[in-house]
Amino acid sequence: MFITLLQVKYILKPILIFSLPLLFAGTCSDIEPAVSEGIITYDISYPRPIEDKWMEKLMPTEMEMQFKNNNINTELTFGLGLIKIGYITNTEDKHLHEMLKFMRKRNVSHRSIKEVDDLLRQIPNHKIDLLTDTKTIAGFLCHKALVKVDSPNDPYIYDLWYTKEIKIKEPNWCTPFKSVPGVLMEYRVERFNVIMHFTAVEVEKSKIKDTEFLVPKKYKEISIDAMEKNLEELKDI
Repeated sequence: MFITLLQVKYILKPILIFSLPLLFAGTCSDIEPAVSEGIITYDISYPRPIEDKWMEKLMPTEMEMQFKNNNINTELTFGLGLIKIGYITNTEDKHLHEMLKFMRKRNVSHRSIKEVDDLLRQIPNHKIDLLTDTKTIAGFLCHKALVKVDSPNDPYIYDLWYTKEIKIKEPNWCTPFKSVPGVLMEYRVERFNVIMHFTAVEVEKSKIKDTEFLVPKKYKEISIDAMEKNLEELKDI
């Protein structure tokens, strides 16, 4: 469980910013027009087998991201629903709000752009080359990028896909993919020798309430250090 919770902390932060639902499509004639409000649903798979089978059962298989007016709200559920970690950001003001819900405990901490950059320095270096290839994912025209990850255990290369048809300003500002000029539709994130592969499977164009991008009042504000301590305390659960 200890490793799983650390993965929660470091895997989600680097990736924070992507979610909305729609059907897969395979031809240019099926491509959806640009949208600026909705929900992206991502399927999560694990290309590198997780040795601990119990930990594997605790890992998430899906992620949702709500977006509107350059606001993003992302949430993942771990530990069979016992733990929920959420992230809210406005990509213009460059602040990240991290939320942890564990049973009745609800805490939130806030990171500035400098503090986000400090976090990203802990992530393996990503070299990204933008290419000209395209394909359709979840009904949206996507562009290809080649990503080379300096993983400490086994460096690897994979194809990332992003779309410019979902209108979010600088959607990747707090991720290792800052240079990618669009919303990520298929990508990978690694931490502690676990690789999570995200694929957008549905994009729903729907009205999102402004309150979805506000931290709920039930959440108690704590420092970043206190948030990390809370995550550490979960290791014995």
